[in-house]
Amino acid sequence: MKDLWTYLRDTDKPVALYGTGNGADKIIARLQKDGTWDKVQGIFASPGFVRNRTFQGHKVESYEDVRKRLGNMIILLCFGSSLPEVTEFVHKISAENELYAPAVPVYGDDVFDAKYYDEHEDEIACAREIMADDLSRITFDNTVRYYLSGDIRYLEECAVPPEDEYKLTSVGDNSTYVDLGAYTGDTVAEYRRVFPHISRVIAVEPDAKNYRKLCDNTECAELINALISDADGITHINLGKGRGVHEQDNGTMIRSVTVDGILNGSPAHLIKYDVEGNELKALRGSEKTIIQYKPVLHVACYHRSEDIYGLPIFINSMRNDYRIFLRHRPHLLNWDTQFICV
Repeated sequence: MKDLWTYLRDTDKPVALYGTGNGADKIIARLQKDGTWDKVQGIFASPGFVRNRTFQGHKVESYEDVRKRLGNMIILLCFGSSLPEVTEFVHKISAENELYAPAVPVYGDDVFDAKYYDEHEDEIACAREIMADDLSRITFDNTVRYYLSGDIRYLEECAVPPEDEYKLTSVGDNSTYVDLGAYTGDTVAEYRRVFPHISRVIAVEPDAKNYRKLCDNTECAELINALISDADGITHINLGKGRGVHEQDNGTMIRSVTVDGILNGSPAHLIKYDVEGNELKALRGSEKTIIQYKPVLHVACYHRSEDIYGLPIFINSMRNDYRIFLRHRPHLLNWDTQFICV
């Protein structure tokens, strides 16, 4: 099976990177590993972000200047966005060039390439069989195709609005909602609006700055400044370059909590997991609650390469009576993709 990285090794076209952030660093690291970094002949930024600067030894240019200099080129999109103006610009340049968005994971080092697919083919097939409806299977297949090809059209084909996810979820009177990765309170407000029968809200956020905003923005909720994991105690997080706060073996110490520990035997009816690559650990720390009460689960599955197959397999191992749906909201990358388990 040929993947994007193999295609880049074989092509004679010049390559340009669109973006200069953490995603670009990861893509460059893979290109260097493959011996294809020398094919990158330009780096450009969005209109208004060019400025007078360099990145990885290249002058940061405008798209127009790179296009004029290189002509027929391959563009690698190095960031994700759901902003309409960014999406419109990406569609514009993709109509004039080959454009791919390499699927480098937000966390972890395993890139979902052809070799990775071959090594995990049985698990991928098993997870696909768990999917509850045709749209879930289409979304699953297209996500795998996107991982291998970097072609964002696969994601666009299966994107649905948030309302499609909400239709799958039923929450009764006096329900408890647990928001893991509550950020500044945006999802608490959203879920309260969509599911008005929620009466108890527990929101967990590890980042101190986000937690202060969460406190300012959220009323009548139990707010916890900690990292959700599979054990109650002390763990470590990063506070350096990168996206979000995530658990690691060393770094800044922080309190860790589990869903089972927070609830202490009381029920939850809806749990949202969007915890920067710690979804599997957070599920392990919810096992007693899940087995006893079978809450509805909304589980982000885009942080690590293994999430697309590993998370549904683990959920199914705890309770095989869940119906597991997969939905992708409009986004240039596979972010905003989650399992809905009911």
